[in-house]
Amino acid sequence: MINLRIAIVEDNQQEQNSLLTLLNKYAIENNIAIEPTIFNNGLQIVDQYHSNFDVIYFDVQMPLMDGMTAAKKIRQIDDNVIIVFLTNYVQWAVEGYSVHALDFLLKPLTYFNFQEHFKKICHQLAKHQKTLTLKSSNGLRKIILDNLYYVESEGHYLHFHTIDGTIDILDTMKNIERELKPDHFYRCNNGYLVNLGHVKAINGNIAEVGPDKLQISRPRKKAFMAALTDYLGSEMI
Repeated sequence: MINLRIAIVEDNQQEQNSLLTLLNKYAIENNIAIEPTIFNNGLQIVDQYHSNFDVIYFDVQMPLMDGMTAAKKIRQIDDNVIIVFLTNYVQWAVEGYSVHALDFLLKPLTYFNFQEHFKKICHQLAKHQKTLTLKSSNGLRKIILDNLYYVESEGHYLHFHTIDGTIDILDTMKNIERELKPDHFYRCNNGYLVNLGHVKAINGNIAEVGPDKLQISRPRKKAFMAALTDYLGSEMI
């Protein structure tokens, strides 16, 4: 069963309930588990955000911080989360391109339109749901590659740093690099295999990857930067 973490950023309780009703109905009909979290304005989600949602629904017009402003701030730290806007005015769609919004839902919402919309959500998520199964001391663990920041080598152990925490296994970096390289993972030094999709910035010889700052070794910097440039170029196509 698919488990989706969904944020609803909406100041109107009636609109909150309307969207929750549609989400729950679709989830039941399509065997999907959802974990909804409600925020009453954009400032709340920006202050508490830890790249912990699959989809965010933003009402465009809200007090304290509107949905478009909040979405732009979220995009600065999370390139992957799906953003959807809820609005009464179709003209907001043009500005939404700046945050790569997947969809715009015009109020009032209807279930017929919502079904087609959520099919698009599921299709988008399916493209990013490739997984890796790890054999740890606690048994088999399956992780979504998009949730993996980087792999760290320490002695005979590998530490998989993910959005949900760290998983430790006995294996070699050479083995895991061979498996993950086709999925845009690249070494920035001998000890770190980085998910290029989570590189937020490069400052000199430091790569900001998810919440951490990793050293880029001098011998590997040219190849790493070339791999990152190729990756970013492919994502723009």
